[in-house]
Amino acid sequence: MEVFTEIMKYIQTFGKYGCKEYENGTKLYGHAPFIAPIAYNFRVFSVLSKQEIIELEQDMHREIPIAYRSFLMRNANGLNLFNTTLCFYGLRKSYCRSLEAIPEPFSLSELNRFERPKNAEESYFFIGGYDYDLSKLYINTDDGTVHFCKRRDATSLLGWSSFEEMILSETRRLSTLYNDRGEGLVPHEKTLPI
Repeated sequence: MEVFTEIMKYIQTFGKYGCKEYENGTKLYGHAPFIAPIAYNFRVFSVLSKQEIIELEQDMHREIPIAYRSFLMRNANGLNLFNTTLCFYGLRKSYCRSLEAIPEPFSLSELNRFERPKNAEESYFFIGGYDYDLSKLYINTDDGTVHFCKRRDATSLLGWSSFEEMILSETRRLSTLYNDRGEGLVPHEKTLPI
């Protein structure tokens, strides 16, 4: 995913404020003590193997859209931007809360099995969301478009033509709402895309 190269270049600029790498390849960038003592602005979770993708799909009882499967296997098993302002979910392997535990992404399986809005079509595959109001993002597997919706209502409020367009444009947009240290420049509700 070419766009992920641009996103990672931006994320890596925060390495000057601290970077932490775990044995599985998960990396944290931009230590943010103004949020919490051990908080980081960005979490890039280690990629998934083909077998892990198969297991995740079996757990969800559905296939992962090609664009998102590619992201999980080539780029990251989930991604948190600006602490948890915008999160892309992945395979959560552990629920250990120890401070020494390897950080885990939010669960893609839970999002698609238990947290789906009641009016979500079968073709909607949920990939993440925003922490301000727990609004969600989903890929419509019928056409590959990505949509923003409220927490409990899958009605599209904003759309993008592809996952690549959405993740790049949202990273760029969010980068204008934070200073080069990762501190917010606007009220938290303004981090939503609309």
